[in-house]
Amino acid sequence: MDRIRSIAVRVPPIARWGVFAIVAPVILSGCAQVAPHSNPTTVPTPTVASVAASVTPTPTPTPTPTATTLYQQLSAKAQKQFKGCLKVTVRPGSSGRCAELVVKKLKKYGFYPWSTSSYITTAGANAILNYQRSRGLDDTATTTEETWAALALNTPAVPKTLPKKCTSGKYKIIICVDQAQRKLFWIKKGKIVKKYPVRLGGWNSHAKTHEWRVFPTADGTWSVFDKQVSPASENYGSGAMPYSTMFHPDMYIHYSPGFHSVGYAQSSHGCVNIGQLSQAQWIFANTPIGTPVYIYSPKQPAATATPTPGPSATASASATPSSLPTS
Repeated sequence: MDRIRSIAVRVPPIARWGVFAIVAPVILSGCAQVAPHSNPTTVPTPTVASVAASVTPTPTPTPTPTATTLYQQLSAKAQKQFKGCLKVTVRPGSSGRCAELVVKKLKKYGFYPWSTSSYITTAGANAILNYQRSRGLDDTATTTEETWAALALNTPAVPKTLPKKCTSGKYKIIICVDQAQRKLFWIKKGKIVKKYPVRLGGWNSHAKTHEWRVFPTADGTWSVFDKQVSPASENYGSGAMPYSTMFHPDMYIHYSPGFHSVGYAQSSHGCVNIGQLSQAQWIFANTPIGTPVYIYSPKQPAATATPTPGPSATASASATPSSLPTS
């Protein structure tokens, strides 16, 4: 037994290599995922058609629209003209190239009838404000990006259509004041009887404190509560507001010698100024106490996207009544 054990333990080197040669294939074959078969079957080679059928195509992503800046929307000529100004705030008292550009555009659009200037005067400030109202913008007398955009893109004026409140015939007499058009409409039973140009509140200084700011004419529906030929005024003295038709404690419709002489170079402190004495007298004489006065500032109509009907929606689109009002 000892001899046999010795032989079993002491294997000659050559024999060791033989054992390894036998075992090695067994070890290497252990990496296979499938056990060998005595009669293996042939694995079919996939065709191009079968691969294409089994692969789900990747959808093409919808490109994200890139927002364009105001500058990019301009023509090459306009880009050269407005370069460096679109982010500049131009206010009363501003000067320089951008201030002059504002004045030139206001002059082109009919809001600045005076000589071109590179300085924003009182007339320039009121021209900015009146332009802003005509485009439905905030009337600040200051040019910021919103006003720059309107000037650069030549935004159209707001619609001139009178509100239904003025034309419905609900009121026997109503006075409507459109701040965008700077027009007063004297309306009887829904029909315009008189239409006058007016001057409204704007960039002005306080009579006592001399503080410069925008004095607005307040939007809303008011009512004539009094009429006086020459009312006394704590701030402006007697005779400053001839033929006043009073509809608000701080706002009257009255003749303005200043409006008659300098036009829109200045503004009121909130009153509705009439530039012709005869027109103020006519309103004074024909407007009863209690007459409603409607002052409004039109805005641009909201942009609405027109939907494109799908192939199956075309027929039903014409057959289904719209839920939106038509008026």
